Amino acid sequence: MYYNVRPVRLVHDLQPAATIVHAAEPKHAYEHHHISEDEHVDYYAYPKYVFKYGVNDFHSGDIKTHHESRDGDVVKGQYTVVEPDGSIRTVDYTADKHNGFNAVVHKTAPISAHEAAHLHH
Repeated sequence: MYYNVRPVRLVHDLQPAATIVHAAEPKHAYEHHHISEDEHVDYYAYPKYVFKYGVNDFHSGDIKTHHESRDGDVVKGQYTVVEPDGSIRTVDYTADKHNGFNAVVHKTAPISAHEAAHLHH
């Protein structure tokens, strides 16, 4: 598809701006406090969560689990993945501000598809 491109001439018509006068907004007793640029507000909520999920798709062979929890600056979790050869890779991990991220990986011998299907139970 081709487009016919032509130069466009821009014309700026500058006229004096009209003076506009607005009446002041009425004041309310519940005025909001506006934060100036000099004020620092730290919007900090204590981080705490837990999640867990699993996938067991026989058509694609995607079989995995994952769970994780966080309490403050400490994160702990584990995930498992059934590898194409039938072995299971399990990763246990922790993370905190003192030790950083640490993971320990375990791998089991290959299992049958029937055994892999029962991983979530």
